[in-house]
Amino acid sequence: MCVCLMPTANCHAQALLLPELYIREVKITGEEFLVIQATQTIADLSEYWIGYSSSETTANIVPSQQLPARALQNGQAILLTSDGGATCDAVWTTRLAPSLGDTRGTLVLRKLQSSGASSTFTTVDQVTWAKPAASATTSALLDLRKETASNAYPVWYRDASITNGVWRVGSMNGCVVSLLPTTTLPATEITWTNTAVEPPAVIESLTDTQEVSDENEVSVNPNAGLAPPMITELLPNPFGTGTDATDEFIELYNSNDEVFDLSGFTLQTGTTTKHNYTFPRGTLLAAKSFGVYSALQTGLSMSNTNGQAALLDSSRAPVSSTEPYISADDGMTWALAQGEWYWTSRATPGETNVIVQAVTASLAKTGVASAGSVLAAKTTKATVAKAAKTVKTKTTLKKAAKTKVPATKATLTTQPVASAATKPTKIHWGVLAVVATGAVGYGLYAYRHDIATTAYNLRANRATRRTHRS
Repeated sequence: MCVCLMPTANCHAQALLLPELYIREVKITGEEFLVIQATQTIADLSEYWIGYSSSETTANIVPSQQLPARALQNGQAILLTSDGGATCDAVWTTRLAPSLGDTRGTLVLRKLQSSGASSTFTTVDQVTWAKPAASATTSALLDLRKETASNAYPVWYRDASITNGVWRVGSMNGCVVSLLPTTTLPATEITWTNTAVEPPAVIESLTDTQEVSDENEVSVNPNAGLAPPMITELLPNPFGTGTDATDEFIELYNSNDEVFDLSGFTLQTGTTTKHNYTFPRGTLLAAKSFGVYSALQTGLSMSNTNGQAALLDSSRAPVSSTEPYISADDGMTWALAQGEWYWTSRATPGETNVIVQAVTASLAKTGVASAGSVLAAKTTKATVAKAAKTVKTKTTLKKAAKTKVPATKATLTTQPVASAATKPTKIHWGVLAVVATGAVGYGLYAYRHDIATTAYNLRANRATRRTHRS
């Protein structure tokens, strides 16, 4: 029997079997908890996320819970619990958000890595479990059939020095875990000693973003004198199916000359049903820069119809919001340009907005612009000025630009509309007869005196000829 007082150098020896942050202990049935331990110093746990699926075979699980913004030293552990149980050796505790399935499931630990305007998750560690029928087999790491009546409080445990990184089932009593023997490993007892009257731990709720300050400590607003960030672009309806949970994003812009601390601020989506994501402590937005927050990071869902997004401060007061939109076409982003909201076919996460859209046919008929015209409007980083008004029909018209657009704010490029070749016009014969009759009548009227004189002379000449004959 081995007794291990945590943490010690021997019990937390560095090993290639386990990553820098790994799932050390998990209780699946009954009162659930999860222990995550570091094999090296982790400066900021908020870079890591927990994801859960009710299937033991699911791949690419989207994380749903961010770890708190805390440092974790080599060998230290954090406890995630649903019941606030004993902390044992954990130096931090927080709430375990997902409810674990008793028959099958997957827990995954992923790290969010950002590169410019894009962010990707890398899987650091994961564990799968299943409880198949008595005679069936399973590929899951944990076979829950091993949780027998002898395990009064069944837990699963592993580390590099005691279990060689292999998961073993045991029974927990207080801060003592008795691991059952295997074909290659003997029965093992692990003891965590916690001598403090109050464990050195902080219990945080999912929405907790502010530390409780000392009675004598004065709370300082890190953003004093700064304007709040603005929401500048949304992608509610990405191209393709099944991409909403990864490709949807919300963009913020910090117009200040100083860094803005987003700790405790909340992104909110929806008009009737609200979805919230609160930025963890230590989230900063650089001066004069954009921040792009994907659904993969925030877990926020945006509706394709009747949607809106808002930014709330730490007191839940709105400081920036988009105009509500009616309908989001595939791949179109809802973007701010010079004080107005437009649908644009060019997504620009982390960059200056560019509004690209076709002008409506009604404008083309008036000669203002052709149907192939493009309205390009760019937001400046120093200020967001008023833009030309647009037609805000969001389904089929796609926002038509007005004629008076200041050249410094937006440019409206027109192309000549091709005209049809000129064809001979057919005139009815009746129309020609009427026109000819009118012309003859007008001639008779205009030259009536000349006609009368000519007639008189003809009659006189005829009378003279008759006299000569007689």
